[in-house]
Amino acid sequence: MTLRDLLHGVTAAPVAAVPIAGVAAHSKQVRPGDLFVAMPGAERDGYEFIEEAVSRGAAAVVAERLPAQLPRACPCVVVRDTREALAMIAEKFYGHPTKRLKLLGVTGTNGKTTITYLLKAILQAAGERAGLLGTIVYQIGQRTVPSTNTTPGPLELQRYFAQMVAEGIEWCAMEVSSHALAQGRVARLHFAAGIFANLGSDHLDYHKTIEAYAAAKRKLFDQLRPDGYAVLNVDDSFGRTLAETLPMRSVVTYGLEQASRVRVRHVECSWDGIMLTLESPWGILPLSTPLLGRHNAYNVAAAAATLLAHGIAPSAIQLGLAELPPVPGRMDVVPNDAGIRVLIDYAHTSDALRLVLLSLRELTRGRVLVVFGCGGNRDGTKRPIMGRMASLLADHVILTSDNPRRETPEQIIRQIQSGFAPSFQQYQIVPDREQAIAAALALAQPHDTVLIAGKGHETYQVFDHVTVPFSDRDVVERVFNSRQSVAI
Repeated sequence: MTLRDLLHGVTAAPVAAVPIAGVAAHSKQVRPGDLFVAMPGAERDGYEFIEEAVSRGAAAVVAERLPAQLPRACPCVVVRDTREALAMIAEKFYGHPTKRLKLLGVTGTNGKTTITYLLKAILQAAGERAGLLGTIVYQIGQRTVPSTNTTPGPLELQRYFAQMVAEGIEWCAMEVSSHALAQGRVARLHFAAGIFANLGSDHLDYHKTIEAYAAAKRKLFDQLRPDGYAVLNVDDSFGRTLAETLPMRSVVTYGLEQASRVRVRHVECSWDGIMLTLESPWGILPLSTPLLGRHNAYNVAAAAATLLAHGIAPSAIQLGLAELPPVPGRMDVVPNDAGIRVLIDYAHTSDALRLVLLSLRELTRGRVLVVFGCGGNRDGTKRPIMGRMASLLADHVILTSDNPRRETPEQIIRQIQSGFAPSFQQYQIVPDREQAIAAALALAQPHDTVLIAGKGHETYQVFDHVTVPFSDRDVVERVFNSRQSVAI
């Protein structure tokens, strides 16, 4: 393609017909013949790296202002908003792949990952081909790519969509984060469904207020296709607000408590999973899934409601849910011979921790022990709230580090501890996460449940500017294996 082709409709200024081999928004990814789009970042502005991009062979540059010096052979086109421009450029460069994909976008504070896994499993059971983009991985046909962002940037998104189309994939279930919505990463996308799971308190370090956080979530529903559906949890107050303000023809509501088009009834939870009944305009549908915890009934309802509205057969929904593979790091059971239930979960918000602990209290015959911390340089307002939830719902709490980044684990732990109920004394402080997990497993007795919360599927831990390998699951397995070795 040429620069003129890519910028048609982006700018009214005359543009040279310079051949463009590729598009890059990161200077170190520029190859000879590429167009470099200088994007503003969270910490650095791409404008600062124009010289480096040109030195790597950029054929042209798009920026929000002209650089002081630029070789004549490398034209620079000035646009009002490089984020908006990149979305349009990426869409054109990759051949408008979303015209051939049905995008199912999931937003919410908690549950996004599980819902996308449910959607993909049901679609596969229906004989449909589906891709997945989310917090854990990007799945494109038989290829799995480690995730770098819950929602990639517009350039990466369009590249993945084009790869899906080339593989004959017709659906894509994707997590849509509030950051992605606020930053325009999903601009130019039109969704066959927008699914709202819930709105809790998170990311206020970025959004500053809960109102701004909610407004970011709301943007997803402005990008529905004319025939698209807004699938809304109306047990959540913001879900009810959305239901009242969106065009009714496109709204499918779901819930356990409030009146809704898809209503969850008769939820039964056990260590084998969940059984429930859905009442909907498409009939009464009994469902079972190996997902653990009453809170997952909402995620099941969200996925089922979405695909019922799109004409997927109820039998495929039943089969997909029944055969759902484990969702990594989400109520993820680590088998052992000690008679202890050990679960790893990504719960890193107050709502998520509360719901997981409530679910485990319902299932556990003995005590519930929880190991958790909070990430550093992130929303600090949730820390004492998470401390309070843990002190009210767990029998024993071990506070430890998560990804402390540039904060000290001890400082974060003190903020969590400040939220404990006044009379709560059953806790330990063990800043080293591996030692904290070992302490919880040593304390647990048969019929107890140990929840290790916060990191879930993650295989690393972030300290200041250093990232080291770390997996909660590996630690648990190592502790149990060492016990067996001692016993032998």
